[in-house]
Amino acid sequence: MRVRVLLVAIAGLLLTSGAVAQPQRIVSLDYCADQYVLGLTDRSQIAALSPDARADFSSHAAIAEGLPQARPLAEDILAHRPDMVVRSWGGDPRILALFERLGIPVHQIGYISDFDDIRRETRAAAAAFARQEQAGILLADMDRALDRVSPGAGADALYVTPGGVTAGQGTFIDALLSAAGLSNAAGAQTGWTSLPLEAVATQMPAIFVTGFTNSATDRVDRWSASRHPVMRRALSARPVLALDTGVIACTTWLAGEEAARLHTFARSQQPILRGEQP
Repeated sequence: MRVRVLLVAIAGLLLTSGAVAQPQRIVSLDYCADQYVLGLTDRSQIAALSPDARADFSSHAAIAEGLPQARPLAEDILAHRPDMVVRSWGGDPRILALFERLGIPVHQIGYISDFDDIRRETRAAAAAFARQEQAGILLADMDRALDRVSPGAGADALYVTPGGVTAGQGTFIDALLSAAGLSNAAGAQTGWTSLPLEAVATQMPAIFVTGFTNSATDRVDRWSASRHPVMRRALSARPVLALDTGVIACTTWLAGEEAARLHTFARSQQPILRGEQP
């Protein structure tokens, strides 16, 4: 049965192949690709989304309601007769090679480490979807949110995950903290590193920013550094803001509003950090 479905789908694709100005049957392979498809396309252009499109870590879950889903398997995807496939990390090389042989364009969402990357990837995806105007609207919203942040270095902030990992230079979290007017307490490190428990004990940051703590799918390792007594005492002694999992699980234009929210929170905590009454 699977072979028959696959052959029928391929035959349909070959009969309808040919360049189209605007893709009308887009299939997304993973939840990060889902965000770009849901945010940038018209709903009528979407043939199917990934199985995680309506998960609680999907920032566009509400918009995904009622739309078909497809597993990242060749027979599932081809059954929707896509004229474009969009991916961030989903789908193995074999099905990508199949799409290439069938002439189905695959749009790749690239790695994002700062706000310029968001602008680049958003414009590139919008161009692939023939929806450039929508990209302009969303990026303008992002830039307006970023403009609400007062310039200048602010308080030290340390990013904490349930797995005991923090973020240094070259990560989007580092760019987000900077955009929010904060100084990354792990900024001397590069990439994703273990929480610096000794540094927290000797020079506690002014603010903690947590990630992946408001999703039902997140799990905390009982041996994680985030559960160490030093870390637990520090988290109870300093202001803590939990980032929206949907925003940081897949970085899009929504990060501008998250940076502004983080900035507002940090400013509201200044009297407490100075030992004053709020």
